[in-house]
Amino acid sequence: MVEMGNGLDSYMAAADETAAELLQGDNGLMAALRRYDDYMRRGLWAHVARSSAIGFILQMNAYMAFLAGVRMALSGHAAAVFPLLRTALESASYGLLIERDPVLADVWTHRHRSEADRKACRKAFTFDQGIVHLKDTAPDVYDLAKLAYEGAIDFGAHPNLMGVASHLSIDDNRPDGMTAVTLTSLYGSTHVETVRGLCACLDFGFAIIGIIALATPDPGEDRVKRLIGELQALNDLKNDAVAPYQRP
Repeated sequence: MVEMGNGLDSYMAAADETAAELLQGDNGLMAALRRYDDYMRRGLWAHVARSSAIGFILQMNAYMAFLAGVRMALSGHAAAVFPLLRTALESASYGLLIERDPVLADVWTHRHRSEADRKACRKAFTFDQGIVHLKDTAPDVYDLAKLAYEGAIDFGAHPNLMGVASHLSIDDNRPDGMTAVTLTSLYGSTHVETVRGLCACLDFGFAIIGIIALATPDPGEDRVKRLIGELQALNDLKNDAVAPYQRP
C-alpha cells in the first residue's frame, strides 16, 4: 500500500504554517537572512561596475533563485532547497564570467541557435571556469563557493543516495509483519533538516554575494577596502547565526 499524503492543498498549508512560524519567530537565522537580502538588494550593487547587460541579468537571476531557495527552506522542504541554491550559485558564476569577458555574452545568448552553438556554450560556461580567477584574488570566497557547489549535490541537487536516503525512514517492527517505508518531504520549523536548509541559505548567500561583488575586473582600492569590510561583517553575522546549531 502506498500513501501519498493528503494532496496539494494539505502540502501547501503545512509549508505555509512552517514559514509563518519562522517569519514571526525570534530566530537569529532569519535575522541574518533578512540582512543578507537587504544587502543583495541595496549595498551589493555599489561594488559592481556593470559592463554587460547579460552579466547583470545573470547576477539578478542568481538573487531571484536564491530567494526561491530561501522560500523553500522556510517551507521545511529541505531536499528541494539545494537544487535552487546550486542554480543560484551557478548563475552568479556565469555572470562573473561574462563581466570579465563580455564577448562571452554572445556565446551564452546563442546557445539555442544550433548544435555547434550549444556545444560552444557548454564548453565556455562551467562553474569552475566561472570562479577560477577567485582562487588567487579571493581564496576564501573561492573555497566556500566550491564547497557549497559540490555539497549541494550531496544534499539534494542531484537525486543521489545521500540526498534521498537522509529523508527516508524504515520501520520493520510493525505488528502486522509489514515493513513501513516513509519518505519525508516537509519538516517542522525547529527540525534539524529545516535548520540545515536555512543555514545553507546563508552559506550560499555569502558565496553568491562574494562572486557578484568581485565580478568587476578592477574595482579600485577604495571600493575594495569598503567591500572587504562589508563582506567581513556579513560573514561574522552568518557565523554568529549558525553557531548555536553547530556541533561542539
